[in-house]
Amino acid sequence: MNQSKIYILPDGEEIDLSKIKSIGTLKSVRSKDFKSLGYWCFTIVFKDETSQEIQEGYFYSDLGKAKIELQMIRVNILKSLI
Repeated sequence: MNQSKIYILPDGEEIDLSKIKSIGTLKSVRSKDFKSLGYWCFTIVFKDETSQEIQEGYFYSDLGKAKIELQMIRVNILKSLI
């Protein structure tokens, strides 16, 4: 019996860990919008071939903080898959 494990993102969104096929690497994307510098993101690919991008926006002052926060989320999801 395949029991689903749920991971809850900081914004309250739930991800069913049993449906994850792979998790991409963390990358920085520059914003074309002047309201922010850009965002850090990684992509989760599910077994049904759909995907979801998890992202954390940043400004100059919190670039490092945003990266660390998103990196921790990614690591926690990976640990939960074991």
